[in-house]
Amino acid sequence: MNLTLSLSPEESAELQRRAAAAGTDVKTFLLHVIHDVDDDTEMTSSDVPYNEWHQSFQEWLSRHHSRNPSMDDSRESMYD
Repeated sequence: MNLTLSLSPEESAELQRRAAAAGTDVKTFLLHVIHDVDDDTEMTSSDVPYNEWHQSFQEWLSRHHSRNPSMDDSRESMYD
């Protein structure tokens, strides 16, 4: 399987830094991360403090702009 990740330069640098700190290349580092995840334990929203989750969510939202900002989504427009 091939996988393509779109990372910012900062994210890429951080990934390379972590792999180097672990004494391995990025591919091997990511494989270790994948295998170290406990499949029986799923992360839930309660595992992350609300403020941290909210900040991450707002950052995610800021990277996804509306494709149709002039769309009228009011209830009244459904009956026109």
